Amino acid sequence: MEEPEELLTPLEQAQAILGEHFENYLIVASKRPHECDVEYNNSFAALGLCDVASKVLKDGLLPNVDNNLDIVWEEDIDEEDSTEF
Repeated sequence: MEEPEELLTPLEQAQAILGEHFENYLIVASKRPHECDVEYNNSFAALGLCDVASKVLKDGLLPNVDNNLDIVWEEDIDEEDSTEF
């Protein structure tokens, strides 16, 4: 017998929804810094999903060599704008 939806924790609700729609899932949730809850339905798929998620996050959060960042440095310092201490 399934529990009524009101009695499920948010993590259990997410598991139920993902389990209905996806063959494999990995949920990582954190309530406190440096702690997390991990739920998955297949350990091998969870390892792969974790690896892919790590790469996606790293690419999105950290600039890499492939991102051509053009930094324009202004060489001329306008004396009116500079302040001497």
